[in-house]
Parts: sequence; C-alpha cells; structure tokens
Amino acid sequence: MDEQWRLFAAIELPEPVRERIGQEIERLRRLGWQAKWVNPEGSHLTVKFYGSVPLQALPQLQEALRAGLSDLPAFSIETAGAGVFPHPSRPRVLWLGVGGEVEALARLQRRVEELSLELGFPLEERPYHPHLTLARFRPEDLPSLRGLERQLQRLATLPPIAIPVRALTLYRSELRRTGAVYSVVDTFALEASR
Repeated sequence: MDEQWRLFAAIELPEPVRERIGQEIERLRRLGWQAKWVNPEGSHLTVKFYGSVPLQALPQLQEALRAGLSDLPAFSIETAGAGVFPHPSRPRVLWLGVGGEVEALARLQRRVEELSLELGFPLEERPYHPHLTLARFRPEDLPSLRGLERQLQRLATLPPIAIPVRALTLYRSELRRTGAVYSVVDTFALEASR
C-alpha cells in the first residue's frame, strides 16, 4: 500500500501567542474545567486540512503552494475575541478569535483552496472561521464548565497579540495515544512587504 501522510496547511504562531494559550488553559484547569486541552507548543492557525495525502502527491502540492503563494503580500493578524463551537449551550470547541488584517487572511485561505482544488483536493464546505483552538469538550466535560459565559467574556477582552504572517507552513500530523504530533514538511514564503 502506498504511504500516506495526514497533512494540513497553517500559520505558525509566535511564542507570545503560544504562551497566552498555555496560561489560559492553566487558568481554566484551575477552575476545575474538564476538557481535551491542546498542547500550546503545537498550536497553529489552520488554513486548510488535507487529511490523508499519498506521498507521491506531495511534491506537486509543494510546487503549487510555493508558486501560487509567492505573490501574496505578507500581512499581520492578532488575537481578538473568543467563543465556542457550535453554540454556548452545546460547546464542543473553545477558541480564541483572530482580528487585524482578516481580509488578507481570507485571501490567503481562498488561494490555498483554489490551488488545492486544481490538484484534486476537495473544497472545504464550511465557511472559513479562523480561530486558535484551546480545548475540545466531550459531553461528560460539560458539567465542569462553570462560569462559561463569564470566562468567554474575559477571554474576549484580553489584550491583542500580533501574529505576523510571512509564510504558510505545511505540517504532517501523526496521531498517537498521547495526542497528535506535528512536524513541519515545508514552508512557503509570502511576498515580503515593501
């Protein structure tokens, strides 16, 4: 059988953002919240999830992303807001939001989708909602989420932290018993700011 890698394209986060994620996870844990918490060191802003990709298709994907993204200008986004998916009465995912040059981020995401579609990767059907995942909740975790609305309001008012976007990174995700392990496959530079 041909080897396949689970791949996704994402924006790397600067250390201050990963530190914020770690601090907020610790704060919520101390409140007694139960969840499947993300590893702050592996945190990223997903742009496109590819799923299982045959290894022989990887060079073509790398070439398309390298050529297709080099004319998009670098930009800057920032942490802003917070929320849960799908709804506060049925929280499944807790996230920090993104502000700043979100139109530039949307252009990057659309370009990645277009380039990927040309190679036969399906389009993401859900609208793109950029976010930084903090936790995933199972039904049995929900009773522990005391003060959810208050905590969402507090998270939403944290001071923004800048996230410069100079490149898109292609990651490999390896699922292990201890959680997913991410490794960088390639990085695709955006056009440097003038």
